Amino acid sequence: MAVTASTVVTAPVQQVVVTFTDEEFIRHVAHRAGATLESVDVDGDVTADFKVTTVRAMSADRLPEMARKFVGSSVRLTQVDSYSTPDADGLRIVSTEIKVAALPVSGTATQTLTPQGEHTEVHVDCVVEANIPFVGKKIAAAAEPFIGKALSLQSREASAWLARG
Repeated sequence: MAVTASTVVTAPVQQVVVTFTDEEFIRHVAHRAGATLESVDVDGDVTADFKVTTVRAMSADRLPEMARKFVGSSVRLTQVDSYSTPDADGLRIVSTEIKVAALPVSGTATQTLTPQGEHTEVHVDCVVEANIPFVGKKIAAAAEPFIGKALSLQSREASAWLARG
C-alpha cells in the first residue's frame, strides 16, 4: 500500500523550499506532529541540488500499536530530503528517505513541488517497508498513514507559517 496526498501552499516554489528548510519551521512542524527536533543539517545551496537531514524523536505511544512492542519508550526518525535543481518551469522534486532507529522500518517518498503562479502544489507519494518476519507488512500498512500525514502536515503548516510573515 502506498500513500498519496496533495496540498497547495500559498507561496511560490522557492519560498516554499526556503520555508521547508528553515530550522524554526522544521521545529514547529515536529512539535505539531508530537515529536522533538534533535538536529537539522542543510547541505548545499537551496537554489540548486541540496540535501536536508533532520533527526526527530517521538514517544512510542504515537506509533501504531503493533509497532510499539518492538521499541522502548521513544523512537528516533532520521529523514533525508534530497531536493533537485528547479527545472525550466520551476518544478522541484524532493526524494525523501526516512529511517526508524531500532526498527527495520523505512519509508521513501517523492514530493513534487509544482509552481502554480503565486502558489505551489505539493504532491506526495510515500511507501513504507518493514522487514520484520510475519508482521512486517501489517506494520508497514499501519505506519504509512502516519508518515503520509506527517509529510502533508508540513505543507499545510507552511501556508499558515508564511501568512504570519
